[in-house]
Amino acid sequence: MAVVKADAYGHGVVPISKSLSEAGIHGFCVSLVSEIRELIQANIQNPILHLGRVTLNELDVYDSGQVRCTINSSEDIQLLEEHARQNSIQIMAHIKIDTGMGRLGIHYEDVDRIIDKLSESQYIVVEGIFSHFSTAEEKDTKYRDWQIKRFKKVVARAKINLPNVEYFHMANSAALLTCPEVHFNMVRPGISLYGVTPLGKPYDGLLPVMRMKAPVVFIKEYNAGESVGYNRQYITEQNECIAIVQAGYADGIPTEFSNNGEVEIEGNRYPIVGKISMDLVAIRCRNMDIKIGQEAIFWGSDNKDLRLETLADRYKKIPYEFLTSVTKRVKRNFIYE
Repeated sequence: MAVVKADAYGHGVVPISKSLSEAGIHGFCVSLVSEIRELIQANIQNPILHLGRVTLNELDVYDSGQVRCTINSSEDIQLLEEHARQNSIQIMAHIKIDTGMGRLGIHYEDVDRIIDKLSESQYIVVEGIFSHFSTAEEKDTKYRDWQIKRFKKVVARAKINLPNVEYFHMANSAALLTCPEVHFNMVRPGISLYGVTPLGKPYDGLLPVMRMKAPVVFIKEYNAGESVGYNRQYITEQNECIAIVQAGYADGIPTEFSNNGEVEIEGNRYPIVGKISMDLVAIRCRNMDIKIGQEAIFWGSDNKDLRLETLADRYKKIPYEFLTSVTKRVKRNFIYE
């Protein structure tokens, strides 16, 4: 089940989902009902797992059977059964178990009671049971292993009392790459689908799906002692050539790059100078060796220094932030290979 929430991690949910569907993906995971409706309106016909909360005014989204809800509490069961009874339907569901993440999900101590209750339901068809890791990307695996142990107990219990459950899933991207024992018969890759690993450094088996780039639109010669950009955060120490790139924080370029980042143009790297502004980024070039119209790559090139794993470590961020911060005004050009 491909995780395509948050506009497919900033990549564009409809074309990404269509491409994955054509590649044979089983289904998709999203967080919001608005994301579900967007997929359905785009004629995506694969199963959709709604990872978010069940809410009274949006229960119709489960009526067709394409969308599976997530049961996080006994109150969810009550709400779903009443809706299904009134509409003479059955609702497909997955149960989420909180094995230690500490967010959504059935409390581990309540598992037996919830499973017993669902085993008697005429209106809710439990298709899957899942959980989510808190520390799967960390080198210390003690807490991860404790969660696995708990989930395996739930799986064993469910196989007895809910024998028709088809899917068990726990592996996110980190566990998919590092822990084969929790692949069960379904996995939920998220960031790894987009060629990025959450493990802290580039992974040889993954290639970036997103290349964030923008054109050079202006080139200007500066004398020594002149300032560049807001608040005069960069002062030229000698006669210099500065190029302006048409991108800024309104496009998702982090302000942490101010005076502290770089771009790649035609295989060469150039330092970002001055403050990142809303629409423009300044770079220092060498003797007019770049041209207007050339593309400056911020991340996603073949150079590992501009891979998101490397940048995330350098700026004390997580790669998810870079991807999901790319705004709607940035044009997505899709190239299928």
